[in-house]
Amino acid sequence: MGKRNRAVEILEIKERGGKAMGLISLNLDPLLSEWRRISSNPDSKPDFYIIRAVTILEVFTRRRIGHLVDHDERFAGRAAALMKDYRIDFDTLKSIHGRVLTLGDIVANSVPVNSYGQIIAHFEMLLDKKLPQLLAKAVDRWRTEVMKQSPEPIIPDYGGMAKTIGRLFEVRHILCHELPTKPVYTRDEVGQFLAESKHFVKAFENVLSFELYGDTGLNQRELRTREASRLREKERELDSFVAAIPDNVRLVDGELDMLLDSQKKWLSFRNAQCDFVTLRYKGGTIWSLLWSAQARALTEERSSELKRWLQSRSDS
Repeated sequence: MGKRNRAVEILEIKERGGKAMGLISLNLDPLLSEWRRISSNPDSKPDFYIIRAVTILEVFTRRRIGHLVDHDERFAGRAAALMKDYRIDFDTLKSIHGRVLTLGDIVANSVPVNSYGQIIAHFEMLLDKKLPQLLAKAVDRWRTEVMKQSPEPIIPDYGGMAKTIGRLFEVRHILCHELPTKPVYTRDEVGQFLAESKHFVKAFENVLSFELYGDTGLNQRELRTREASRLREKERELDSFVAAIPDNVRLVDGELDMLLDSQKKWLSFRNAQCDFVTLRYKGGTIWSLLWSAQARALTEERSSELKRWLQSRSDS
């Protein structure tokens, strides 16, 4: 068996998952709704919902760790403690140098995520703060500041939530790594697992938003302005990268013209895709915010795609 190329593995994970840096808690909503709808059916498969819930928690953890490390030097410096036993290979180092992978990618995909305790420990190390108190007090800022609803904690009972998610990881481990001959959970627990996972991720998203951006306003005008600014920044980065490609790789005759033509066609696709996915909000005040967020995600994805192409050309 050949030597495992860790850089390639991480790149493949990124390609399969796309950017998807939106609210991961939204992935738990349909899962919980579907389980509630079919839970009384004896032919339903509760194992799937347990395994899927832990997968969402793991993906959330890894993506947020990566985002933190790449966002600020403070977090990148603290990440050294998470990587003390990691030995970087030359292929991985070369991928970082070519910006195909980031330091956040390496850290996020190297730490273990096998329990609730590990998740909390990783983020406490990066944030240099105790998280239980922050999570227990977290409120949905959108509901309270924009929708003007009462500021109730997202997590009704932090201790109960932590215990439930801890058990969720234990049950998932048994299901995936053992062949139990007796039931290891009740059907009633499945709904609790999903509901508490949703509470945890949603509260964590609010905590991380504050840690990254501070007490920024959440009225729609400010959100639209901020998201439009982030989109313009990503567009400038992409334009600069494309303009520098001829300086970084030898192109064959006609290849630059094809690249520029593909960029023009990609931009038309991006805009059409954004129009499509936000159509039902057209005419509403939130439409431009959602359009800009979708466009930014597709622009980041295009940048990553071109960086991988450039790296493959450089390697060859």
